[in-house]
Parts: sequence; structure tokens; C-alpha cells
Amino acid sequence: MTNYSDPNTRLTASRYAWEATIARGPLRYGQNPSQECAGVVTPLPGATVERLLAYIQSWYAETKGIPVSEVIIVRYSLREK
Repeated sequence: MTNYSDPNTRLTASRYAWEATIARGPLRYGQNPSQECAGVVTPLPGATVERLLAYIQSWYAETKGIPVSEVIIVRYSLREK
């Protein structure tokens, strides 16, 4: 089974389904507002988990009109499609 918790893992499938819990930083002690997001992506050749997470952060920032530096992925999962 592929280790998607390692940011250097190469994405070799043609498509991936992803789910993520995303919050706007900085996070504080206790509860923080977050949002569940999901999608399907076709990675570019040579892509890694790290690049996919950067894509998700950029997508969320653009969608919400906030700086990428404020987007925090709290939890994520990937599945080959």
C-alpha cells in the first residue's frame, strides 16, 4: 500500500480522489473553524503528495479569496481512482 503521508511519495495513478479538512490560520488552542473539501485531480507526470497538497492549498485560497499562507490542511486522504 502506498504511503501518502510521506510528502515525497510520487503519484503514479492517472487520477486521485482527495478529501481534506481545511482551516484558516493561524490556528489557536481549542476549536478552530474548518471546512471539509473533496475533489478529483489528474496529477502531472512526476507529481508528489507535497505538490498535490500545495495545489489544494492554492485552490482553496483562490476560491476563498485569502492568502495561501493562511490555508492550513488539518487532515487529508488520497485514493487512486
